[in-house]
Amino acid sequence: MDKKGFTLVELVVVLGLMSVIVMIAIPKLSIDGFYLDSVAEELVCDIRYVKNMDMAEPVKSCSIMLSNDLEHYDHCFYSVRMTENVMNRIVRKVDLRKGYEINYNVSPDIMFNANGTPKHAQTITILHQSTGNFREITIVPNTGRILLLE
Repeated sequence: MDKKGFTLVELVVVLGLMSVIVMIAIPKLSIDGFYLDSVAEELVCDIRYVKNMDMAEPVKSCSIMLSNDLEHYDHCFYSVRMTENVMNRIVRKVDLRKGYEINYNVSPDIMFNANGTPKHAQTITILHQSTGNFREITIVPNTGRILLLE
């Protein structure tokens, strides 16, 4: 009797091994893309917070400082600052993972006037260095609208 084909046990073992390999590989591929999206959305929310604070309380000055100084730090970060009566305090600081950088085309400071228009309209890019993936955040002049381009 000639046996051609595979037994049920052999098929189950091969399918089990293949599923383990796929389960190990797929999450690693999608985590970096998710992190890039979440950091970009978080920065947009912080920029909108600064805009709303500057409009609601013009006496206080709220701003975001972007830092991409990789010569002095091993990672990029940004901080939300509040200035009141010459006292400057950091409300929030967000550190990016290694391999991500923040680039800006005008100024590292993001500030708004009391009517919601930006002091410097600009485009901010968050870049994942190893994959080349990026997200752009644009602050539109005159309106102060904040756009996330994917």
